[in-house]
Amino acid sequence: MLGTMRTLAKNLRALASGNDLVAQLEEALRELEAQRQSGTAAEGICRALIERHYDGWPAPPAELRLHVGASDGLVNFWSKGISSSDAVVRAFGVDPGGPVLDWGCGSGRTLLWLRRYDAWRTHYTGCDVDAQAVAWLRSQGVDQVAVCGDSPPLPYDEATFVGLFGFSVLTHIPPERHRQWYEELRRILRPGGVAYVTTHGAWEAGKATEAARRSFEAGGAAYDVHPHTNHYKDSSIVSADFTREAVRGLLDVVDYAEQGYLNQDAWTLRRAQEETL
Repeated sequence: MLGTMRTLAKNLRALASGNDLVAQLEEALRELEAQRQSGTAAEGICRALIERHYDGWPAPPAELRLHVGASDGLVNFWSKGISSSDAVVRAFGVDPGGPVLDWGCGSGRTLLWLRRYDAWRTHYTGCDVDAQAVAWLRSQGVDQVAVCGDSPPLPYDEATFVGLFGFSVLTHIPPERHRQWYEELRRILRPGGVAYVTTHGAWEAGKATEAARRSFEAGGAAYDVHPHTNHYKDSSIVSADFTREAVRGLLDVVDYAEQGYLNQDAWTLRRAQEETL
């Protein structure tokens, strides 16, 4: 515990400077999250970091935090945002050079930590099916966010974005609808534009219901319905071969990493360069 607190204190400025100490801070936060009795200490350190370097941005209400996580804990919310924002910067850089869509922005879990970069404040756009989360972001002065539907199209013109990212979005959309969503992502990307998205794969299948595991093993896809009423918690599980087929002819696979984002599989996809739209 003392070692964890020292690590957090030492790296308090890590996110503001945008260096590789982000990973160390994330690890320390996760350790504190696992030690429930030390949650208050972790919250205090995060609040100090946000106050000092992130305009004192408030945390969304517990209800909205639960919409995007397994718990409504503040440390869980913040640590997952550190992880996702770090993945975004690795994929698109500190200046993406044009508009980028946060597909499934929720209440700003990723956006909070991207705000340390001026270019991201300029180029960020978000959308979500969660109207409450979008309304909360707008109440905090984030104008470039919109409510979208469960099915395409998204509320954007063709070839709007140089890039987009979607954490834990396809993980809750039934597999049979993935291709229509990849068609939509291609539509809103500019030629050469990049999409970074995550899917549930073999790791998730390993802890799914027996019926879902059998479906995944037999056909590379399953939809595991969870017996609760929480916000979008059912699990869509797909193999790498399933996704490669779903994007075929639409988006080129630039990179695939099994469990490349936490326990989710990570995909970097690109719309091919074209002379005309």
